[in-house]
Amino acid sequence: MRLHPATELVLLGCALLLVYGIPSPLLPAAVLVCAVAGAAVSPRVRFRSWLLTLLVLAGPMLVMVGIIQGLFYPGTDVQVLAEFGPAAVTVEGLALAVQLWLRVAAMIAVCALFAIGSNPSRAFDGLLTLRVPLALAYVCAAALSLIPLAQHRVRAALAARAARGWNTEKLSVRLRLLTGVLTGLLVTAITQLDQRHDALAQRGFGMTPRPSPAQFYPQGAAQRGLRWGAAAGSVLLVGTSLAGLLPLPSATDLLGELDA
Repeated sequence: MRLHPATELVLLGCALLLVYGIPSPLLPAAVLVCAVAGAAVSPRVRFRSWLLTLLVLAGPMLVMVGIIQGLFYPGTDVQVLAEFGPAAVTVEGLALAVQLWLRVAAMIAVCALFAIGSNPSRAFDGLLTLRVPLALAYVCAAALSLIPLAQHRVRAALAARAARGWNTEKLSVRLRLLTGVLTGLLVTAITQLDQRHDALAQRGFGMTPRPSPAQFYPQGAAQRGLRWGAAAGSVLLVGTSLAGLLPLPSATDLLGELDA
């Protein structure tokens, strides 16, 4: 069953709420696993592109928090697992590093899954169905439209540099060209968004009655029930966790067993 774009947006919001609302690494890990499975089976998502996006965006942070928190965690009242001169692997440092990375990785994973598997038109229609204010719906859809624009402009810029003799197959060359490519991309994005805003303003965008979705998306009681159930369930889980009634182990609890 293909999900309605409004259902996809609700599930995305619920996943982010669970990731950041419950102080346990089990929830971000579960969301990350679900995102991997969703990317693997989705006919609208190229798994390789999704995985590359996740690795490029979340990989550097894994290294950063692993070094800063995992090896140089401040404080004296800590459980030390191993020492390497001035650096020490501590349970508290690893717990904080794991929690931070899992949250960021899960957020990137679900957002990339939605962004790659959707398009601005579907997102806008979904936001209209959810009764999101028109201006906010347009901003979100416009931001999503920058993804294919960025991909096209980067490929075109690299092809133009290659035609001038640059060996763009080398990573070092691409890094040297990155500043110029991103500058051109930013200017193009701002120009196109300004032109779209002027065109919409001339056509009375926001002044006319609220538009209807551009496409028809079949939805029945099952999808509406899924949206309401996911939203209510996520809020209930977060509320239960904040009240201390959800006995989920923290990252410190899980890693503390390594020192036992």
